Formats: sequence, C-alpha cells, structure tokens
Amino acid sequence: MPRRRWIKLWTQETLYGTTFRELEPDQRAVWYGLLCLAGDSPEPGIVCIAPNLPHTDEQIATILNISTDLLLATIPVLEEHKKIQRNGNGCIEIANWRKYQPNEKQLEHRREYMADYMREYRQRQKDKEEE
Repeated sequence: MPRRRWIKLWTQETLYGTTFRELEPDQRAVWYGLLCLAGDSPEPGIVCIAPNLPHTDEQIATILNISTDLLLATIPVLEEHKKIQRNGNGCIEIANWRKYQPNEKQLEHRREYMADYMREYRQRQKDKEEE
C-alpha cells in the first residue's frame, strides 16, 4: 500500500476540541508528529518501520527531532486521553484512524474526481481564450 503524502486534520475540532484542552503545546507537537508517522507508515494508522515491527522510542524521538524524555512523558498522556495505544507488537496505533482518515478507495475516488475537474477547468479556460 502506498504511503500517504498528507493526512486530514480537522481545523475546528483541533483548535476548539479536546486536543488543545488536553495537551500542552509540546505534547501537541508530539501528537501531530505521531499522526504524520502513522500516515507515512506501511500500515496506515500504525507507527511502525514495517508490518508488526515497531520503531524504538529513541528512533521516534530522533525522527520527530524531540528528546526521548518528551516522547516518554507524552505517550502516557496520549494513552490516558485514548488518542493512542500500543498493540501486541509494541507499535503505536492511532485511535480512530479509519474514522478520520480516508481509505484507499476514497483517495482514489478523490484523485479521479480532481483529474476530471481539472480537465474540465482547463477546457473552459481554453474556450474562454478562444472567444
């Protein structure tokens, strides 16, 4: 499965929802970093190097350019607020990933829709120029 180049982040819910109330700014940075790692993962929604192969805490901290201490202090807070959990292999799973992130079928539909839209848009622009 191809890795994602982007993830959805709901603006209103992020700014005014639980994330800003539950997490300090440095903890939010860790949270957003984990979301990005889960999107870049070979298993969407799971922070891992390969299926069932977790990153070490030190590797995650290095990738996110944070201290291991910050990561280790933030993980229990994220677990407490049910944003993440460790699976049986030790990989970090993002809670509700499938609820908030589109699946491959939805992504393909969106790509096709945008390709059709842009084709039609360019044709309209060309028609206007010819008038």
